[in-house]
Amino acid sequence: MNELISCIKNLPKHFKTALQNIWRNGVMSFSSIFAVTITLILIGVIGVLALNVQDMSSNIEEGVRIYVKLDRDIDTNKELAVGDEIKAIKGVKTVTFFTKDQELDKLIEKQGKEGAQLFESYREDNPLGAAYEVEAKDPSKLASISKKISDIIGVKTVNYGGESTQDMVKTLQTIQTGGTIFIVGLAIVALFMIANTIKITITARQTEISIMRMVGASNWYIRIPFMLEGMLIGLVGAIIPIIILVYGYGMIYDYAGGMLMSAMLALKEPMPFIRDFSLILAALGAGVGLIGSFVSIRRFLKF
Repeated sequence: MNELISCIKNLPKHFKTALQNIWRNGVMSFSSIFAVTITLILIGVIGVLALNVQDMSSNIEEGVRIYVKLDRDIDTNKELAVGDEIKAIKGVKTVTFFTKDQELDKLIEKQGKEGAQLFESYREDNPLGAAYEVEAKDPSKLASISKKISDIIGVKTVNYGGESTQDMVKTLQTIQTGGTIFIVGLAIVALFMIANTIKITITARQTEISIMRMVGASNWYIRIPFMLEGMLIGLVGAIIPIIILVYGYGMIYDYAGGMLMSAMLALKEPMPFIRDFSLILAALGAGVGLIGSFVSIRRFLKF
């Protein structure tokens, strides 16, 4: 407890020592800052891409429905019975029923004024059948669910967008997974970069550290300046990536009009997304620096 209180009281001094260490080891410190900067830029780019892809995947999955058209000739009881059979299929999340008249209303709504007048004349002898809109729990199971629905008596056609829709969802999921793995790998690289810098610093100052230990300096008293040094290296290395992220993403968002090709491929709005992600980058830089320094000191000083 006394050691902790002493460390807190001497925190300003430790910060000063950390800054002096960064300045004294200018070349190595700069190389570490540069490595962290490049790493965080890559993490920022891949991270922004992965998070946007995650949103796009969710939008596509939410937008994909199985559209089931029923035979025109079946009666109301049979229409409802088909709905019960669809609900009983494993993997079905929700089922929404549309009557013949509702289907005709949707068709009329899609037409212009001239088309609306033409189709309105079919109101008395509606050529359309009732329909169901089916949402799957897992979008990757759309094909198998559609096949089961098509085998139900009374179902005329089943449409879910085909294999191309599923392929798009799987591709986006693969990009997101790959991006996550890449980010973790880059964070580990940054950790080793900072750890190596601190190791070199400790090697160069082993005599000084030995003297400090001989005069009674505690382990944490020696550790903290090195840990703060790593944290500051990480924070400084995060400045340029954050600037690139803030201005770069804002420009891309404005240029693309907030979406890529369609509303399903909409980009995340810059605020608060960029602000939150910038804080994550800063915390990641500081955290990697802190952990890298701690690991290096623990191994080198053998406390």
